[in-house]
Amino acid sequence: MAVYNPLAEKAYEYMLEKINNKEFQANVYYSETMLAKEIGVSRTPMRDALMRLSQDRYIDIVPSKGFMLHVMSEEDIQNTYQIRVAIEAFCCVLLHRQRKTKAGRRTIEDIRETTDLMKQAIEDKKSYDEILSHDFAFHKQIVEFSGNTDMIRLIDSYSHMQHDIAFKSFEQEGRPLAAYEEHMNIFHELISDSEDADVRIYAAVHHHMESSRDIALKQYGLI
Repeated sequence: MAVYNPLAEKAYEYMLEKINNKEFQANVYYSETMLAKEIGVSRTPMRDALMRLSQDRYIDIVPSKGFMLHVMSEEDIQNTYQIRVAIEAFCCVLLHRQRKTKAGRRTIEDIRETTDLMKQAIEDKKSYDEILSHDFAFHKQIVEFSGNTDMIRLIDSYSHMQHDIAFKSFEQEGRPLAAYEEHMNIFHELISDSEDADVRIYAAVHHHMESSRDIALKQYGLI
């Protein structure tokens, strides 16, 4: 796990809060020097923080101009979809093959509880953010079961993109409930004793990701 300088961490958290609070505007250049002064740190930790924010796809660094908010593109959505299918389908197959172990049973129980919470949040007409918290927990539980820190770290690096894509797709009427039903389809394949379970699991994960991708592309006006 990466270890960050305390001042760089301070700058990162400060910038992330400003981004989440919508204090930056799209298509506007911002100065790292001015923000470093605002926070009270030197340019080096600020530069480290901006590099990390760029890697996490919150901003784009433009040499000699500063940085600007990252604007979602078709490539972003396609890349996120492909990475998630590759990793999550593998992790689902792994969980299925270990479904009868103690760790596998516990994770499957946790996943079922998470899907129930998601359904309840939808029925109670909770905010998209609350529904998405259960949606994300479902996927996180599957990937973390693998114990593969590199895959977990890679998926985490896409978390900002995942949230924006999912949130945008949820703006389509009926999508939250459809996403829940797709989760349940994945869950049923995870506990299945079918001989072709590996293929069925991949198909279920692919369908879920593809549905979210296609809706997001339309919602962003990219297709």
